Amino acid sequence: METKTDHKEKREALREMSKQVKPLVQSEQFDTVNEAVIELFYRDEDNEEFNTLQEWNKKGFKVKKGSKAFVVWGSPRKLKATDPAPDDTEETNKDKFYPLCYLFSNAQVERRAA
Repeated sequence: METKTDHKEKREALREMSKQVKPLVQSEQFDTVNEAVIELFYRDEDNEEFNTLQEWNKKGFKVKKGSKAFVVWGSPRKLKATDPAPDDTEETNKDKFYPLCYLFSNAQVERRAA
């Protein structure tokens, strides 16, 4: 099970990757930060297709035991007045929180037995 420290480390690593690809998104070489992160950091000859666990399940696949997820930004959610402000929120996004989204590649799944 993921610890709070692991989660923070993954968030920080993703933040660093995002900083590196931001100029490419701004110059319209990629549509989104997630697209750029996947293409430049995660995609290779083995890892070509990326989906969430639920998406793989719908396609009839299961994630192999022990597989480690690839991390991208999830859809932003608006912070409620009762939510504590995340300590890593940037000034420009004080009212939004970007959760982590976990993806698995085609190399990490196998077809479910019928």
